[in-house]
Amino acid sequence: DDDDDDDVQEVSLQRNVSGFHYSGCQMDHHSALELKNLLLASNLNSFSSEWMNQGFTFSETCDLRYGIVQRKGGPCGVLASIQAFVLKKLLFDNADSTVNNLHRLRPSNSTRRQCLVLALAEVLWKAGEKKQATVAVIPGPGHFTISGHHRCQAILEKMMLFSVDSFKDLQFIVEQQIEQFESGKLGCVLLAISAILSRSIEKVREDMDVPTTTLIGAHGYCTQELINLLLCGRAVSNVFDNDIELDSGNGNVTLLKGVKDPCEVGLLSLFEHYNICKVGAYLKSPSYPIWVVCSESHFSVLFGLQRELLTNQDDGLEFDLYFYDGLANQQEEIRLTISVGKSAKSSQQVDADLTPPLELCIQTRWKDASVNWNGTEPLL
Repeated sequence: DDDDDDDVQEVSLQRNVSGFHYSGCQMDHHSALELKNLLLASNLNSFSSEWMNQGFTFSETCDLRYGIVQRKGGPCGVLASIQAFVLKKLLFDNADSTVNNLHRLRPSNSTRRQCLVLALAEVLWKAGEKKQATVAVIPGPGHFTISGHHRCQAILEKMMLFSVDSFKDLQFIVEQQIEQFESGKLGCVLLAISAILSRSIEKVREDMDVPTTTLIGAHGYCTQELINLLLCGRAVSNVFDNDIELDSGNGNVTLLKGVKDPCEVGLLSLFEHYNICKVGAYLKSPSYPIWVVCSESHFSVLFGLQRELLTNQDDGLEFDLYFYDGLANQQEEIRLTISVGKSAKSSQQVDADLTPPLELCIQTRWKDASVNWNGTEPLL
């Protein structure tokens, strides 16, 4: 089966502008096996079709052109994380104050593609501790034919790896290969592999509470470790701030690893509403008003257009948040008006069973907030 691989031992990218020359090397058998064991449970040898057919493709719906579309369940955590960074680039980076932020949510094809390039590069650079990064791509015409069983290791061993030690070079390589991420079927897989290798397999295992944890869990869902790798640059197992030491008896201490630094985009979780976890301030109060939302084994994105809503905690505060779910076949913008403090309508009588999960997630960040869906049918 590997006869056709002989001609892809090395692939080069020529950068004409400045004369840089990048040489990629093919992934070796040992690294592919290590990656496979880090990604998938031991009883699985193949990526699911949901992962094998998912790139970072944008919506053509007029009001949702910023949104990345998800085909089927599974890799939503990867998609939502990248969506969050795309929105950060679109709304806040190099923002021209004369342009209305709402107008930014209707980007041209070239603008949204450039935001995707920068978002992918930022995630990988952060995983590499802002010192280096690795980009994994599939070489050759047609970028590799996907057949029946998508054996993980065979796919990994076909990948070419480009390692760089400057953000400018990283951005260039991602830009050169953006079609593989955007319209290629393996976009999510390539991004996950690139993030792991940028961090290094060894460091990813050291990040986790349990080093044998896999990054893709049951039913093909992303684990919290994979989400944290993309959002924070470390594959830690928890969402609280810093580390917690637990006395496990007999003088033994169990170390539970959390988020080490303030985050640029955040996370809200329905698990916190049910007291299963506690999201720390680093994720709950990020630098930008953008949150990945974890609710009932699915990840989506909640975001605001003004950074002021992060710091303005006045009584009677009212502000808008926008919600985007790439899997929901969303056809129109969902704008929520959040009221907190004196503005909040009393919600004490509301049965929690009838409260949309998204509202419960919002209330983990703004206690007792009331949510006006502005004519959209609430998502139950």
